Amino acid sequence: MQKTIPLLILSLLILSCQGRKSVNNTNKQTLNFSITELWSTDTIMKTPESVLFDPARKVLYVANMNRVEAGDNTGFISKMNTDGTVIELNWIVGLNEPRGMGIYENLLYATDMDRLIVIDLEKGELLESIPVEGATFLNDLTIAKGGTVYFSDSRGGKLQYYKDGKISDWFPEYPNPNGLLDAGEDLIVCATAVSEIRRVNKTTGEYEVMATGINGDGIEYSGIQDYYIVSEWAGRMHVIGNDTIQTVLDTSNEEINSADIGYNPDKKIIYVPTFFDNRVVAYSLKEK
Repeated sequence: MQKTIPLLILSLLILSCQGRKSVNNTNKQTLNFSITELWSTDTIMKTPESVLFDPARKVLYVANMNRVEAGDNTGFISKMNTDGTVIELNWIVGLNEPRGMGIYENLLYATDMDRLIVIDLEKGELLESIPVEGATFLNDLTIAKGGTVYFSDSRGGKLQYYKDGKISDWFPEYPNPNGLLDAGEDLIVCATAVSEIRRVNKTTGEYEVMATGINGDGIEYSGIQDYYIVSEWAGRMHVIGNDTIQTVLDTSNEEINSADIGYNPDKKIIYVPTFFDNRVVAYSLKEK
């Protein structure tokens, strides 16, 4: 059963969300980042929406929505090596449209249209399917240090979390949230309806705008000087930080998408799912 946060706290969150710090992107500085393609898979994926790097096992997980086949239960998750070779294409099957993923301890959590799924990473088995009441389009997911799972419902326009076996509303009204990233006391949210990247305090709901003009799909911390990597589904990827934006990839003219990216922070490698292009492409990020 879905639980909601107390009305007083909810009211404070909604009111505080109205206060904000803005960033001026009109005077963008020139950043010194570049990317280089390392490898690409063949077109063996089936509408890949997100990639997740597993630092403990040094592997990648790819959420395939599989929109080329009609009906439910056709989505799946693939397991890959970090050199682009596939370990098991149909690793976890029988899903609907899996999207955002995150790891806590030995469990992989993922959104799957209108439910959260939990996978045992050691056994490679689906452990649990948790229905989300009223969900319309569950999208990205991020996990806090203590295990709280935050996730977005893009079409439902809300942010929710899963903790201690219960699903609760965090923000029941939010401007089409998509990409999420846990940042300690804050949560970074891609608010696509207003084309903003927001850093939201988990307790107060107050936020600052980190970047504007970006319809963020995936977001990762680069590990470099407080800069973040943000992908846009249309085919663009940016590095943002310190009131600046640099576009490092644009495949929109080729109609190659860049959905919810994965990232290896130690080796500075970005993994891009190309959605309808049905590939995963790896890029090395460098600071010039």
